[in-house]
Amino acid sequence: MAKKPAAPSNIKVKNLFDAYASDQMPKDQGYIVSSFINNNTGYAIYEVISYSGVKAIYPDGGGITFQSQGRKLHALIEPASYPHKGTEPYLREKADQIPLRFKEVEKLVAKNQSSIYYAKEPIESLSSFTISRPAGFNVSFVFYNRPDLYSTLAKFFEQSFANDAGLPMADAKKSAVAISAVIKKTMNFKGQYD
Repeated sequence: MAKKPAAPSNIKVKNLFDAYASDQMPKDQGYIVSSFINNNTGYAIYEVISYSGVKAIYPDGGGITFQSQGRKLHALIEPASYPHKGTEPYLREKADQIPLRFKEVEKLVAKNQSSIYYAKEPIESLSSFTISRPAGFNVSFVFYNRPDLYSTLAKFFEQSFANDAGLPMADAKKSAVAISAVIKKTMNFKGQYD
C-alpha cells in the first residue's frame, strides 16, 4: 500500500491550497499568510495566522477550514493617495478593513509617504478559522515551522511590500523586520500551544 506524501523536510513555504491538495499541510504547527492587494490603488492587507494542534482540516465552500486554535495578526499598507486616512481601520469599507483601531497598531511611514500599520498584538481565534481561496493578485501561503521560519517570513514580506504594494525597498525591509519581530514575540509556538 502506498504511503501518503509527506512534506519534504526542506520545504519552507508552499501555496496553501497546493499544500492541502498534496496532503503536505503541517498539522502540528504552521503559519498561514494571506495578502489582499488592490492592484489599482496599491492598498494592501496582510493576515498572518499561527496555528497548532489541528483537529481537522477540510474544504468549506471556496476555502479551507481549520479546526484549531490560532492567533491572527493584521497589517495594512495604505498608499499616500488613500482618501480615508483618518478613518479607523475597523470602520473602513469592507475591502479596506482590518479589525483594529489606531491605538492597537504600530505605524511606519515610508519615503513615498505610504503608511504601514501592523497590530501590536494578535487576536485569538479559539475554535476554528477559514481561509478563502485567493483570487486575482491575492495569495495564501503556508509557512512550515523550521529554524529559519522568521527570516523566511521577513523575506516574504519584504518582497511583497516592495513588489506588490510599491514600498521603497529600504522601507519594505524595515517594515518586514518589524512585523516579523512581532510575529516571533507574540505568535510563536510556546505557552498554550505546547
